Amino acid sequence: MKDFYDKFYAAMGQSAVHHEFCEQAYGIDLGQHGFADRDQLELLQHESQMGPADEVLDLGCGDGRIAEYLSDRTGAHVTGVDYIESAVRAARRRTAAKSDRLSFAVADINRLDLPAGAYDIILSIDTIYFSDDYAGTVRAMKAALRPGGRMAFLYSFGREPWVPKEEFRADRLPPNRTPLADALQENRLAFRTWDLTTADYRLALRRKQVLEDLKPRFDAEGLMFIHENRMGDALGVSRAIDEGLHARYLYVAQSVVPGRRGKRRRE
Repeated sequence: MKDFYDKFYAAMGQSAVHHEFCEQAYGIDLGQHGFADRDQLELLQHESQMGPADEVLDLGCGDGRIAEYLSDRTGAHVTGVDYIESAVRAARRRTAAKSDRLSFAVADINRLDLPAGAYDIILSIDTIYFSDDYAGTVRAMKAALRPGGRMAFLYSFGREPWVPKEEFRADRLPPNRTPLADALQENRLAFRTWDLTTADYRLALRRKQVLEDLKPRFDAEGLMFIHENRMGDALGVSRAIDEGLHARYLYVAQSVVPGRRGKRRRE
């Protein structure tokens, strides 16, 4: 997988067709490799209450364009970490003039060594999937939060194309039953959720159409490996939602005050 992302970040930074794809599909080119369009990112920003006084960690930042976008919008100081060294180098080069509020480092989600109590907000935008141990990763994130700090996750859970329908646990689809919900509850984190499944379906269909329209240009730029990867994602998500076997949520979590039981609320 690391080889794919090395190739992806090396290619997409210079690609006119990838820029056009992101503009048309997501409403903005932030180098997305996932399902976070502009509306979802603005919801995450609003519900995490991100502001200019906040220290924010973006876990799995890629080449840092989403971190930069959120920092530009809010004035927050954002630290981005990712395990793809070339992506981190690109983020540092591009944002050198904004180093007063943007910084980037190489880190592996499975071997996090975060400073204790350093952040007001920690973001995971379609990145918790790379963790081999959700509860352990959330535990490390929690330890890095300041008192009253928040975590925000854009997160999808559903049947992958290679998993037989009869083997997929559809009972895990509700927001309080997903693997991420289990990890948050194990770490005594209260959370709220927003259901983005309908928006996810519309985005999958839009991605599919844009990719079909732009296929000759992906081919001309020698980027069919990106086209095929993106098309596979779009087809897989749309089919799983058609089957009722996929959901997408925004989770915003906060520590439970010792001695009090936190309430979970779904919105």
